[in-house]
Amino acid sequence: MTEKRPMNATVPPRSAFPYYLTSSSLWMAGMSLQGFLFSWLLVGVLERPADEAGIARSLAEFPPLFVLLLGGLLGDRFEGRSYLSVMHLLMALPPLLIAGVVFYDQLNYWWVVLFGILMASIQALSDPARQSILSRVARLDIQRAVTTMTIFTSLIGTLGFYLGGNLDHIGLSNLLLLQAALFGIGVIAIRALPALPLQQPEKPRLRDGLKALRDLPLVRNVLLLNFLSSLFNAGAYIVAIPYIVKEVYAGDAAFFAQIMIVFTIGSIGSNVVLLLFMPLKHPGRLFLFMQLTRVAILYLLWIQPSLWLFYFAMFAWGLNMGVTTTMVRTTVQELAPAPVRSQILSVLLLSFLVSSPISSALLGFLISETQPLAALLPGMLVSLLIFVIGIRASGLWAYQSAN
Repeated sequence: MTEKRPMNATVPPRSAFPYYLTSSSLWMAGMSLQGFLFSWLLVGVLERPADEAGIARSLAEFPPLFVLLLGGLLGDRFEGRSYLSVMHLLMALPPLLIAGVVFYDQLNYWWVVLFGILMASIQALSDPARQSILSRVARLDIQRAVTTMTIFTSLIGTLGFYLGGNLDHIGLSNLLLLQAALFGIGVIAIRALPALPLQQPEKPRLRDGLKALRDLPLVRNVLLLNFLSSLFNAGAYIVAIPYIVKEVYAGDAAFFAQIMIVFTIGSIGSNVVLLLFMPLKHPGRLFLFMQLTRVAILYLLWIQPSLWLFYFAMFAWGLNMGVTTTMVRTTVQELAPAPVRSQILSVLLLSFLVSSPISSALLGFLISETQPLAALLPGMLVSLLIFVIGIRASGLWAYQSAN
């Protein structure tokens, strides 16, 4: 099923979506490697305790909160192809800087924090525009377009984890140079896209996006539930898993990379299955049902299972998070008005980013005072809360997709 477009909308060339997938996949590979590097530099290289690592992640992710809405506004105000080209080039600079720091043997806690701040800030400027133009380069309906993009970018994103797992063989400086190259090469695919001019005669203002959000109660509820989910579910994955790998299972960088790959494969697999059944008539119901399955998954991890069950639980967690993330993204993207779509998507991304530094500090302190597995307990309670609120008060259960 193709997306319903206005009669005067331009149908994108067939090559546009493959080029978009290529650039987004290279970006995801670089960001996957970033997620690995930031955690392992703190935990495995500098060997900082959990509370310091949690504070580092909070420090690195608070500044982007102040630029994310700006990123949404700029995404609606500038020609998309040129804007994303600049973002790719900017993103290649921080890895080059840290490669120089490592080469001169000056790496310390604050250099890692600065690395995280720069990368997260540029991503915050870029992601609303990147996600918004998906609707303009794909001939598929929104659900299938988002899911296809998720499958491809996540699959290529595992390259970042693979490279990270070979840190000892590649060398840290060389790994950072490879990361910069992933972002730089993506410019080639971006420049092959058709021109992406503004979708309205006048450049939108920030209050236009906020007004549109005020008039969309279902979107507001989805954003709130997503924030609650990210606070202690995604937060547990980001903060707790490195310490569970290192302290509970005595794992090294290669084992940590394997766990991240298993999780990502689960996320990819869930989207492949979703694609077979799309478009879904009631995506909100699936999102709510997955909250209950997540409780079971986190409980299995909490009881410290054998190694093969740990792998299985991480795979299942990836399946779960892949479904919930895609359902949130497709719902918001479908309901967001085109002229302010980047701004609405920036608020969605903000719900992820706001939750991350808060959960990093809280869960990092919890791990430091107890043990890594304790960081999984809040996620079980929050998942049950989301399920109850989602059915009773959000409107998600009754929501029917227009695709």
